[in-house]
Amino acid sequence: MDAGALAALAGNALVTAAVTDAWEGFRQKIARLFGRGQPDPAIGKRLDETARQLAAADPAGVQPLRERLAGQWEVRFADMLADHPDAAAELAGIVSEVEASTATAAGHALAARDVDMQADRGGVNIGVLHGDFAQGPIRPDPASS
Repeated sequence: MDAGALAALAGNALVTAAVTDAWEGFRQKIARLFGRGQPDPAIGKRLDETARQLAAADPAGVQPLRERLAGQWEVRFADMLADHPDAAAELAGIVSEVEASTATAAGHALAARDVDMQADRGGVNIGVLHGDFAQGPIRPDPASS
């Protein structure tokens, strides 16, 4: 993946992670990445400000804010990668961790991982699946007999 695409992914991952339980770990890794092994205090302050802005955002204005902040972080990541191309693999690993630990959805959708969907008492379970999935055995519910 080229540095520009990685920087864009990292910017989006950052604003996604900023409002999740994964934030603190992600924040620490990014601050250390920019500091080349030691937390960069200036980046730490910017990360905190990003999280604060997203947490305080009005729901109606959160999407434009997310896009603006992701764009700002994309530029920061691109600059960092231009100065330290050897950091690309580490950044890609951090982005993969965030993507694996967060799920997003829009509208009336629900995003989740490792979901067990069941129906009982003659009920019907309907879902739309994207990606890899495995179907377990179908057997009648003993309670419905």
